[in-house]
Amino acid sequence: MNERTGHFLLARSNMVLMGRKLQMAIAVAAGAMIGVVGTGAVLPHLPAAPLLEGLTVGGTALPADQPLAAWLRERDRAYGETTIDVVYDDEQVAVPRRELGFHIDVRDTTLRAYGKGHRGSWSKRLAQTAKARRGALDVPLSYRFDDRAARDHLKGYVPDVARSPVNARLDLANRKKIADTPGRALDLNGTLAGVRRQGFGVAQQPDRVSLAMRLQPAPVTLADLQSLDLSTVLSSYETRFAVYKRGRSSNVLLAAKLLDGLVMRGGQLISFNERVGPRTRDRGFQLAPEIVGDELTVGVGGGTCQVSSTLHAAALYGGMDISQRKSHSRPSSYTRLGLDATVAYPVVDLKIRNPFPFTIVIHAHVPEPGKLRVELLGGEAVSKVRYSYAIAKVEPFVRRIKVKPHLKDGRVFRKQKGTRGMDVFSFVTISYTDGRVEKRRYFSGYRPTPEVFWVAPGYDADKLPELPSWSKGVEGRLSQTDNDDYYPSTL
Repeated sequence: MNERTGHFLLARSNMVLMGRKLQMAIAVAAGAMIGVVGTGAVLPHLPAAPLLEGLTVGGTALPADQPLAAWLRERDRAYGETTIDVVYDDEQVAVPRRELGFHIDVRDTTLRAYGKGHRGSWSKRLAQTAKARRGALDVPLSYRFDDRAARDHLKGYVPDVARSPVNARLDLANRKKIADTPGRALDLNGTLAGVRRQGFGVAQQPDRVSLAMRLQPAPVTLADLQSLDLSTVLSSYETRFAVYKRGRSSNVLLAAKLLDGLVMRGGQLISFNERVGPRTRDRGFQLAPEIVGDELTVGVGGGTCQVSSTLHAAALYGGMDISQRKSHSRPSSYTRLGLDATVAYPVVDLKIRNPFPFTIVIHAHVPEPGKLRVELLGGEAVSKVRYSYAIAKVEPFVRRIKVKPHLKDGRVFRKQKGTRGMDVFSFVTISYTDGRVEKRRYFSGYRPTPEVFWVAPGYDADKLPELPSWSKGVEGRLSQTDNDDYYPSTL
């Protein structure tokens, strides 16, 4: 190639390059012009305000004079007042939705409403704007569920729906087996699931939710009674009562009847109070003497403690486990020291556990007038039980004088006999047939019982009979030292 040809080719290349740059510049300028024209055409059709004109929320047009969030909060309050019927048994309770945890989600609904016409491509925003202006664009309401609020409300139904299971039992008098009845409790999680399935809508009226229940089988079922051997007696104990004291004897008979036929599976713990129940007039219990504080008074159910004490002694001689027992405030005339067991519904109870692998039936009955007998049936004795006690301390009693305005001049009578207080330790030795020996020890604290005299106003207390032995004086005339005196037992 000569020099002339080379210059020619270089010049041509430069011209081509300049032509391409010119084309690109023209294209850019044209694009800019089109963009300006396009923006001018689109802008008038895009929303100028945060909310699209004509937009509806939850199917309702937005008010012009109220912020969206405030308007939604009002809707949430109104929505929360709509009710759902909570149904159980024959009850139907109308419950506001807010108490069951249902709410309009104000924040999420607000954000979605403000996003219409302001998010996405221009074409999408243009389409949403046009649709809103035609009244055809709606933002559905968002909802939320407050699980904790729903749980708190539903827990209030727990005592209303709870039913304790009833054990199978034997009607020994009529030789009948009475079937068990399962109990029930509120299934909180199951009920919550039903509430959630109810949904957030209010289209179907009335809305209903049924409380879910969880069955609780009875500890002793009818099947447990099939293999019972009622011909064998594990242990028994008897006490005497005065038939002529009608109120008290009536209570003894009723408590024994309620206790009779109670079944205890192996390992089961039973409660005397739970079995016998409240001692009230409407349940058949009568007025009778009972101990309140350190004086004998009249109350409903007096005499029931003799049944619990007789059961306690029978259980002790049968090698049963005494899980809860409290002595009387004074020794009982119908049983030995340490064998008594006071009860007071519902706070003071006697609880016994069956430690054996076989089932036991309590047979409480009156084989003859004035005799209460408690038998533990269902298995041969596997041990011999020996019981003894020791009196650690004896405390003398005081004489208490009470002036009674209703008594005529010069009248006086002894309302209560005084008894000494005692600290008693009981010793139980259980010798099993397999050679094992178990020793148990427990305490009974009997407080001194004051001798009580009722006297007429103005009566000279010095005319009362001489203080009995083991009395340390008249109440109110004793020094602190006298009150604290204890004497070693001489019994």
